[in-house]
Amino acid sequence: MFTVFIIIAIILSIIALIATIYVGKDINKTIAERENDTPEDELARSQEYEKAPNLRALSIIYIITFVITIALVVIFIL
Repeated sequence: MFTVFIIIAIILSIIALIATIYVGKDINKTIAERENDTPEDELARSQEYEKAPNLRALSIIYIITFVITIALVVIFIL
């Protein structure tokens, strides 16, 4: 049973890592497209950052990973 929990945790971590890399590549592509922005454009972009889908995607990835990991720990302890 312990081996199953370790395998699930490893698979979950790999999935989270791949998803994070994917989101990071998308952010890098966006940064490259905006290299010649004016200061006004940069200000508007910084104000929109909180609404960015990338930030939400990363939050969802890590919340799911955290909840499943905590569940595995609780199951293992019980």
